[in-house]
Amino acid sequence: NVKPITLNDDYGEVNFYLLPFVRPTDIRRYFPDENIENYTDAVKVAIDNMNVDFSERNILVTHQFVTGAELSESEDIIVGGTDNVSGEVFDGFDYVALGHIHRAQRIGKGQCYYSGTPLKYSVSEAAHEKSFQIVELGEKGQKPVVRKRQLKPLRELCVLRGTLQEVLEQREHAKDFVSITLTDEEEPYM
Repeated sequence: NVKPITLNDDYGEVNFYLLPFVRPTDIRRYFPDENIENYTDAVKVAIDNMNVDFSERNILVTHQFVTGAELSESEDIIVGGTDNVSGEVFDGFDYVALGHIHRAQRIGKGQCYYSGTPLKYSVSEAAHEKSFQIVELGEKGQKPVVRKRQLKPLRELCVLRGTLQEVLEQREHAKDFVSITLTDEEEPYM
């Protein structure tokens, strides 16, 4: 029973649809007659039953693992990727704002984007550039213009490797979040 939130701009109405993370069991409960074998089927059935008028401008905000997304170590997926959703189920939308994946990235044909997280939540994200996106939606049929704006955190996440003495000498990271691997041959004592 998803109803859009409709806003207006210079080109008319824009419908925003909000779809939380769904599992096949969630959707089967409401649509027992539908053939739902996997996550893609579940999302497709949910979207099909939102009664979206694809002749209008529509944006979907959803929280799914889309096939092909680059993951970080802090993101849990089911072994083998069985919880992945094919990006093709979103083809009718003018823009899809995806959540859950920590790295900002475009998925599929170009209208699906993960914004990423504003902060680094695991050591595997140390090299990530965090950002936010500004999306300009034009007339129906035009591709959205997506511009990335970099975020500069108050504290970086740094990965240091070396002896205890070498690590202690790297004072420029004193205020950062740090992951340290010590390489001393003997146990260091202070």
